[in-house]
Amino acid sequence: MTLLLILIIFVFLAGIYFITVSSDPKYLESLTNISSSSRCPNMLIQKGKNFYLYNSNLAEIPGVNPIEFENLEDYVEFIDWQRSQGIRCPVLYLQHSYDAQGQAGYKVRPSVTEPQGGLPPASSTQSFNPNYSAPQTMDQPTSSSDLSSSAQINEPEETSNMLFSPNAMDDNWGGPRYTKSLVDAGYYEGNEVNLYVP
Repeated sequence: MTLLLILIIFVFLAGIYFITVSSDPKYLESLTNISSSSRCPNMLIQKGKNFYLYNSNLAEIPGVNPIEFENLEDYVEFIDWQRSQGIRCPVLYLQHSYDAQGQAGYKVRPSVTEPQGGLPPASSTQSFNPNYSAPQTMDQPTSSSDLSSSAQINEPEETSNMLFSPNAMDDNWGGPRYTKSLVDAGYYEGNEVNLYVP
């Protein structure tokens, strides 16, 4: 029983020691223990070539909130000054842009120096889905629309055995005259598209 009591006291004292050592400021999470967080600017907005450092917790005062920077160098100089004073503020970087409909909006970017617009690189998709670039074959029609029986679903297999291909994207394409002769001979019978022109 005394051995168990000594073990419990040892674990208790080790826990108290851990709590006192881990409360040292160098072990605290930097983004959750920000001094005067209401005074920290929390958004960097890029409009054109200018940058605006904005604090959403304070009222807008021209020249004070937002702070305007004419270029990226001025912003970096300001951040270096802040860090030299021991001020570290997490900032959300937003870039003013227009969508496909012409509506103005803001896009969240990971960094001022690495905006990373668009899709992720194709190499990153391989780690998520190894079958990403595997060829997809269609076994049956996916819609109820009328697909004629002469539709060439596996046309690359058929045209690779031919001397000339009717497909302009193939290496062995027979040319426009060859394709026109196939159209005239009825090779694409049932695959015609009729355009309605009023």
